[in-house]
Amino acid sequence: MKIDEAREGRTARIQLEGRLDREWAEYLSDTLEELLQEGVRSLRIDFAGVTYVSSAATKVLARWHQDLVFLRGDMRLLSLPPAVREAFASAGWDPALEVPGSSGASAFRRSYWHSRTDFATSGQYELSPCAPDATLTCRLYGDPGRLAQASFGSGDCSVVPLRDNTFGLGLGALGETYRECQERFGELVAVAGCAAYFPSDGARMADYFVGEGGVAPRAVLACGLTCEGSFSHLLRFSKQQEAEAVPLSELATVALDAAGGKTAGLVVAAETAGLAGARLRRSPGQGAGPVRFEVPAVREWLSFAPERTHAMTTTVIAGVVARAPEGPLAAYLRPLGGIRGLFGHLHAMVFSYHPVPQRTVELPVLLRGLFASHQLRDVLHLIWDDRGEAGVGESALLRGVAWVGPIARVG
Repeated sequence: MKIDEAREGRTARIQLEGRLDREWAEYLSDTLEELLQEGVRSLRIDFAGVTYVSSAATKVLARWHQDLVFLRGDMRLLSLPPAVREAFASAGWDPALEVPGSSGASAFRRSYWHSRTDFATSGQYELSPCAPDATLTCRLYGDPGRLAQASFGSGDCSVVPLRDNTFGLGLGALGETYRECQERFGELVAVAGCAAYFPSDGARMADYFVGEGGVAPRAVLACGLTCEGSFSHLLRFSKQQEAEAVPLSELATVALDAAGGKTAGLVVAAETAGLAGARLRRSPGQGAGPVRFEVPAVREWLSFAPERTHAMTTTVIAGVVARAPEGPLAAYLRPLGGIRGLFGHLHAMVFSYHPVPQRTVELPVLLRGLFASHQLRDVLHLIWDDRGEAGVGESALLRGVAWVGPIARVG
């Protein structure tokens, strides 16, 4: 089998030659995955030189076609010999050879967003209103300053339900009581009734709970925040062609502008160029003592890498960003990306790669799909490492969707 590809912008043409059996179908699948990771959304696959197509190959192509439809893209199969056309027809593809059950090519023409377009240094942004008057209420838990002063006792923690209309983050653990959670406090993030955290008790994998049937995840929070309410805007973004990636601080700035205020809550689903993050190695529960941030003691408490991690994965980021924050919220935020006056507190769930749809999509549906079909790899507190050339810098994204809302009240 021979696979040749040629690209022009967001369109790729693939020329196949030989037998497309199960083994070569996997090679083709890898090629398609790489193209989608690089931003291709329109595929033309030429079968003129193909002598045989297996059922495994038709299944692979159907799966990737469905992903492209979900991403507002399209796939066309070209120049099929009679035997190959018959194989696709027997697998349920219609005569137009667009997708099983299609009534023809017109059903899969690409549609385009109709919304305002803005350009920033590295990213291209499109803003659409969800509910322009919607706002969020932010609730604060615990005392973040206690991390460097003392351990967290039962009186310092709160049991918090993480319902469908809530997103939140902080230092905590999934569970019902302080006693069962105190040795496992770690980075935690919850969005739309789905919660994930990385236990600090020596666990090698992040844990999660997806709320179903009216049962919401519950977490014991040592310190953190939640936002409840509705988002006002949907922000689609991608890197500009000449840019390597979209810095997280740039996206946060655009989100704040979209929310029209000094403080905003946001949830981001994105494909990553790399994440700058850290997580606890040890729980600061009762008796553990304060977290030490000086070198070398910090290495006993925090896990972090000397470079950005989790490139070419899919992440869901939740948090709060603000310009020159004041009042109680200021203690929960840290400088973000070196932009003067920009602060934030953001946590990330990291999944194995899945293309993020560039269309209007329901956040709960997207999130539950990730938990159902993709591996949860990590949960991180996102940082800005400002040590110059020796530092990691900040997280960077390739493309994605952000839900944004102004925070009207902090309590």
